Amino acid sequence: MGAPASRSEPIRIAVHGTGRMAKAIAGVVAAGERPDISLVALVGPAQPDWETDVAWRASLDELVAKPDLLIDFTLPEGTLAAAAWCRTRGVALLSGVTGLAPPVHEALRASAAAVPVLWSPNLSLGVNLLAELAGRAAAVLDADVPVVIEDIHHQWKKDAPSGTALMLGAAVAEQRAGDQSAIEYRSVREGEVIGEHTVTFRLAGEEFGLAHRACDRTIYALGALDAGKWLVNQPAGLYSARDWLARR
Repeated sequence: MGAPASRSEPIRIAVHGTGRMAKAIAGVVAAGERPDISLVALVGPAQPDWETDVAWRASLDELVAKPDLLIDFTLPEGTLAAAAWCRTRGVALLSGVTGLAPPVHEALRASAAAVPVLWSPNLSLGVNLLAELAGRAAAVLDADVPVVIEDIHHQWKKDAPSGTALMLGAAVAEQRAGDQSAIEYRSVREGEVIGEHTVTFRLAGEEFGLAHRACDRTIYALGALDAGKWLVNQPAGLYSARDWLARR
């Protein structure tokens, strides 16, 4: 991979996907909220269904100029293609796709041998702080304290539990030597809910809860752009949201 993009010039990004998250990212950039970011293309088989001046390409191979960063918000098969493309083209990869099977994670690791790769099931600053706080609580409480992790999303979301719920469970289990036996997951799919996550510790005679509610999909777009700008200046390797937040 070539040298990281200069801090004095906008980071050139392409978004892999033309759905809701692509629209949110395009909206943030178009509104001038991130003048340090230049959105050069939207990539996906379906043309964006909103009005935009950003170039649309049906596939990654149709990109005319190589971006500094590819932000992937597609489906697992799209992430698999993005990992291979970024590895061969020397482009940093940021993915927020959930429900990935082991072969896709392996593809991300292979790509990370050549370029910086960050995968996270949720790129909201608040959600990642929630995971940090849930881990801290688990470290203080007894390992057998029951934990209920609930996620509520819009009716179109396919995976359950959500990738974010599993991330929260992993943060708790990390403090319990990987044991998830006392963790219960509950998922609700209804209406147009963007995303709500709660972590409840059920102690004897009391409950302790942590919660995050997304009110606007823009939070994920802003998080992705912030993490992406950080990522392009890192050496090749596989990174998590925790790495991004620790050096933010």
